[in-house]
Amino acid sequence: MTHVTRFIALAGLGGLTACMTTPATDADGAAVMLGTQAQFEQAIVGRTLAFEGNTFMFNADGTFSGPWNGDGISGTWTWVDGAACREGRIGTTRTLDLDCQIWSVAGSQATVTRDRGNGASFVYDIR
Repeated sequence: MTHVTRFIALAGLGGLTACMTTPATDADGAAVMLGTQAQFEQAIVGRTLAFEGNTFMFNADGTFSGPWNGDGISGTWTWVDGAACREGRIGTTRTLDLDCQIWSVAGSQATVTRDRGNGASFVYDIR
């Protein structure tokens, strides 16, 4: 059984997914697309995401939050047709419009592509 197969098998077992402590890569070390909500929750939810000195976390209750440029970031997320869709605010002045993002994970990094994979991409460090 390959690492990816084990990841997918564990992702479907609900409570047993907690035994996996780091995001998956495939057998060649390439990124694994997070194509289901269970995979996203196992690899991303509850973990600190870091980008350019800022951090935040997707929470199991469908929110996200954290310190961001001294203002804070907050909002909500849902899983829709293979993408993590989020909207929210940074501080009191910047609105984060609804954006459905495609996520892939390689080791301790997540690559995120906006607009359902048609927009700009960026990389978070997963802690």
